[in-house]
Amino acid sequence: MKRHINSLFRFDRPTDAVYVELVDSLFNLVPPIVILSICLSLVGAAIVAGTRDPIILVVTVLAVLVSAERIVLVYRYRKATAAAPLSLVTAWTWERRFATRSFVSTVIVSVMGARCFMLPHPHVHMLIVGVLFAYGAGTITRVAYRPYMAIMNLLIISVPSIVASIYVGGPVYLCLALVMTVFLIGAFETVRHLYATIVSQLTLKIRFANLARRDPLTGLSNRLALSENLENAVAAAYRDSCSLAIHSLDLNHFKTANDRFGHPAGDAILQEVAKRLSRLTRETDLLVRLGGDEFVLVQTDVRTREQALALAKRIITDIATTYHINGNAISLGTSVGIALMSCEQTLTPEELLHRADQALYQAKRNGGGYVIYSTAPQLVPPIAADEVEDQRRNATAS
Repeated sequence: MKRHINSLFRFDRPTDAVYVELVDSLFNLVPPIVILSICLSLVGAAIVAGTRDPIILVVTVLAVLVSAERIVLVYRYRKATAAAPLSLVTAWTWERRFATRSFVSTVIVSVMGARCFMLPHPHVHMLIVGVLFAYGAGTITRVAYRPYMAIMNLLIISVPSIVASIYVGGPVYLCLALVMTVFLIGAFETVRHLYATIVSQLTLKIRFANLARRDPLTGLSNRLALSENLENAVAAAYRDSCSLAIHSLDLNHFKTANDRFGHPAGDAILQEVAKRLSRLTRETDLLVRLGGDEFVLVQTDVRTREQALALAKRIITDIATTYHINGNAISLGTSVGIALMSCEQTLTPEELLHRADQALYQAKRNGGGYVIYSTAPQLVPPIAADEVEDQRRNATAS
């Protein structure tokens, strides 16, 4: 029995991605808050008209004001998340804001319920019992995916009214207290079940969404992920007044190696290339396999041109290291085309990718190495002579 009770209050922690989705769901619906406000206004007005009780009047006014503020909070959330996607940190902040207002609303309704039971009017008792049960049911359906918040609200809404019913006494009110208690225990079990179901569904949804955005051979992001994330990366770069570099690259002599050693060896080479490129990227960068032996690396927070060139050089050096596949030593090289974004000139993600492809085409014509395509030529000095020599040596080595 004790173990079963403990299980009602124990919930598995969701993954970060699922948690963000759960918090976002809190702010999806405005109508339930509007309906709650209207119902409390009507019930409060009816009770005040019949009893002239000043406490019910004050509580009703507070309920309407808090409901209005909760609606404003929802629209503030939508405005904030339209400007930037919801992150783990911001999700935590918005959940606390929602929870605070939710608890205040629940306390107000609970006070209204307890006060109504203190009034000597059975018809008022009947009316408030309907409100309390409706509010509890709404809490289960609206907040079950944040179970601790839902349980706290259920306790706040139920316990004072149960105590008030026992205080009034008599068979009818004692029976009502018992029904409320049974409902409360059943509500805990319902919250637990709904939470487990919702988390399971969201986990599967996110898992399948991630599979659709992953290259099955290398595990890197694919073209769809690039399309979805590059626009946000460009917008963030403009917002933070820093640059962004797109490195478009493909492998030199890969087709020859693939034909000579077979497709399994070619797949193993691509997987090793993906590992080497992954070691060069930061958490904020985006590494993508477009298909075949084509890759794109989106380098974020680029403060200087030299920062982008240094990464291109490391890419060329790491890719050129010999691959040992099935007892064979295989040597490859790479060509890299770089497009630098400048805050002084607005370009779309498609335009940046096109310019990186143009630079890559020129690098391939040069026999390998890297070529930089500046989006603001007047701000970027030409490649120095020693850099040109470095590219020639890399091309020769590959």
